[in-house]
Amino acid sequence: MSKQKFGKGQKGGVPPWKEGEKIDLRIIHWCLWGPRRSGLYETVRELIDAEMKIDGVLPTLCVLPGPDASKRETEKYVQGGLVDAMHPQTRTQDWGYAMKYGDIHLIHYSFDQRLAKLQPKACMIHGTLEAVVESALKEKDNAKSLVSAADWIHKFKATFVTSKRAQTYWGAFDPTGGEKVHLVNKGIDLDWWQRTATTQQLEGDPSVLYGEVWRGIKHPMHLLYAMNLLYEENPDVKLNAWGLNNKRPFWERLIWSADFWKFIGRDTLAGIVDYPEHYYSRGDVLVSPVQAGDVSRVAQESMACGCPVVSWDTDPYGDNHAYKVAKAFDIQDLADKIKETADEVLNDREAVAKTCREVAEKWFNINDEAKDIVKVLRNVTNES
Repeated sequence: MSKQKFGKGQKGGVPPWKEGEKIDLRIIHWCLWGPRRSGLYETVRELIDAEMKIDGVLPTLCVLPGPDASKRETEKYVQGGLVDAMHPQTRTQDWGYAMKYGDIHLIHYSFDQRLAKLQPKACMIHGTLEAVVESALKEKDNAKSLVSAADWIHKFKATFVTSKRAQTYWGAFDPTGGEKVHLVNKGIDLDWWQRTATTQQLEGDPSVLYGEVWRGIKHPMHLLYAMNLLYEENPDVKLNAWGLNNKRPFWERLIWSADFWKFIGRDTLAGIVDYPEHYYSRGDVLVSPVQAGDVSRVAQESMACGCPVVSWDTDPYGDNHAYKVAKAFDIQDLADKIKETADEVLNDREAVAKTCREVAEKWFNINDEAKDIVKVLRNVTNES
């Protein structure tokens, strides 16, 4: 992990391409530090890059320590200067700069008590209410996430959500009846996420992909059973999966016990991968079994790279934008939709890839999200 300090004072964090530009909005994004391993971090990083393109806006990243962080780790985050090795334009700012020069603070992750002194005016809720409720129902959980989110909506002047579902559910906590909760586009960096000439060595004809988090409301349980149905008809089909960094012993034992290893590509379940776009550029179809209907970041990346996505039909709000949807939790219909999609790819891969990319460009552009957020934040700062 490389480290680099910013300049002192109000010029701290000004990149070369912003030199000489009149800055009227300094946005401090508070988030966890999670290059490669956190979708939340990657989303915030890409949002900062998009905001950096807007005239007069200077966004920067300050890192919040996790609840179990050591004193030394916390001090490292407070001092700033961390550099994302894969995206070196992303560098963390020291808390001193943020405390003194930030025009507005946008909270993305657990509200540290020290941030309360800043009296933040904006937050962004990335998780679904279903995921928060699931976490709150665990024995050792004190419903902190739910309580914090509800409290933020009450206290802050602006709360951002990225789906109509989230706007409906989290809007119930808005005491103004909807003036505080703002729906913005959920985007990714489409310049980064596109088909690549370099592809991952994958097995399967067809090659089915899964790259979600192996827990909660996106786990692959139903997909494994659907793959088993496909394998009975076509022993050449393979599931190429990655992202397994949680509860590995459980999933491996389940797969062994049910004899599902027979259709696992390369006989391995990968963990975090550096370049999932290599998977998307080679695979035939990706399955994103999001139970609550919200589009996942993995699904967005896949569609942007031209790999069609099959999801559940659990989205009555029109937020998902999958290539095809299967009847919720119907493993036979899921198997059928995977086969239908793979056949279409086999018939005309370029046409399918073009359709997927067009969907991504219409619905998943993070530059649109950045503009929406900056517009609201400027209004909030002008009212203060």
